Amino acid sequence: MKIDKVIQEDRQAKLTVEYPKDVFEGFKRRAAKKIAKNATIPGFRPGKASYQVVLSHYGEGSIIQEAIDILLDDDYAKILDQEGIKPSGSGNLESIESYDPPKFVFMIPLEPEVDLGDYKEIRKEYQLVEFDIKEVDDFIDNMRRNAATIIPASHPAKEGNLIYFNLSGEFLNPKEDEDASITEKINQQVLIPAADEDPGNEWPYPGFSRELLGVKDGDTKEIQHTFPKDHENEEYQGKTGLFNVEVQSVKELELPVFDEDFVQTLGSDDSPEEFREKVEARLRDQHQITYDQEYFDDLFNEITEQTKMTYPPQMLEHEEEHVLEDVKSRLEKQGMNFETYVKIRSKDEETFKEEEIRPVAKQRLERSLVVDALIEAEDLKLNQEMLKENLNNVMSEMVYSGDMAEMQKEMGKEQFSRTISMESFQRTMNEQLQERLKLIATGQPIPDEESENDAPDEVLTEEDTDEASQSDEDLIENADDVEDELNVSEEMSTESKDAAVEEPSDEDEAEESED
Repeated sequence: MKIDKVIQEDRQAKLTVEYPKDVFEGFKRRAAKKIAKNATIPGFRPGKASYQVVLSHYGEGSIIQEAIDILLDDDYAKILDQEGIKPSGSGNLESIESYDPPKFVFMIPLEPEVDLGDYKEIRKEYQLVEFDIKEVDDFIDNMRRNAATIIPASHPAKEGNLIYFNLSGEFLNPKEDEDASITEKINQQVLIPAADEDPGNEWPYPGFSRELLGVKDGDTKEIQHTFPKDHENEEYQGKTGLFNVEVQSVKELELPVFDEDFVQTLGSDDSPEEFREKVEARLRDQHQITYDQEYFDDLFNEITEQTKMTYPPQMLEHEEEHVLEDVKSRLEKQGMNFETYVKIRSKDEETFKEEEIRPVAKQRLERSLVVDALIEAEDLKLNQEMLKENLNNVMSEMVYSGDMAEMQKEMGKEQFSRTISMESFQRTMNEQLQERLKLIATGQPIPDEESENDAPDEVLTEEDTDEASQSDEDLIENADDVEDELNVSEEMSTESKDAAVEEPSDEDEAEESED
């Protein structure tokens, strides 16, 4: 057997393997026997037909294909070992160059090469902005607003008022081949926010609702707006739209008093003071989490930008499959078919994958490679105490999400346990890496002594895996200590300042439209 090895720039090994004709002939004989054993050939018992009989019945192509399969089973690992190749994934038979002599070309993905550069020289100040206690008042006011009573306003629209209206819009001076319509006449409702409130993803553009300050029942108003050149919707970029607003009614919101009766309507037995304290604690935690996420995202991006990496195309293809499955899964939960979604986006499937799936997959893959390289470079060992804490957190999240029983049923106990353990492991290693990078980026010394909880030789212990597969009753008992913190979790997920508030049913204009 003669092997020609070429290591390509894309981290693939190209192996051209040439077999002596008599050796490959032996593989073909074995292949014919295997075919005969599993075939029904008139006049012969299974496995007893001669090579020539099998050849005449199934053709040389079938025998060669089976021979190649046997060859791969027998020799593939030997070929890699002989050439000193450590693959990062499954290789494939790229082509058959010839049959006389038998010559096969294999493409083998290699481990990626990652050069982090001088990442230890990167500096980034860690400075958490002081939490604004006003956020607690805003959050509680938002809950009160959601429970408000709607009453007619006896004055022109002002901040905090709810406006019901019909909206239509079109682009000014469209080109001949362009559709001028932005929206046909639709029912709409908005809550006019304060000047210092974030309009978020307000439609048709941020700040639109404050254009309605001063309107009255029955008013008609035209609003002109030029969209930015970098607008996320290409059809809107740099264009000017004219919107027609037909005001149906202006309403005030009569907010309930923040007292024990109101807190009880939220499903809590706390006093208003206790409830406020819990809201503040949760918002402070979220404030910290948001800052940390932005801080480490920026830090990782800076490290990634200076990192030089090369990886085989198979790794990106594999990540693309994962991203695509994630997209399809999310669409399925929303009750939408993937093919329908792609058509709505006015793209064919290949274009969608190229423009939207591949960039996400590339970013995820490269981020993962940088993280792995950093963990190796810093020689981080798994902290068992942090692992157990994260394991409990993951299990608690599963219990309170209500998805655990369904996931256990779909995956099976063993796979479910493995999945939970791996998620806990990844969280732990990411937390440890972030702690280390924070020290490096802020110029602080790195501790010399390893924690007593470090486990240098193993990632997950059997004990950890067993703990991940406890019964539901045990998990709920273990999660009791965090139950108090979760009492307001449902309310905390309501961040929008312009949550939909329904008009009394006896008024036709109360039909709710999507912002």
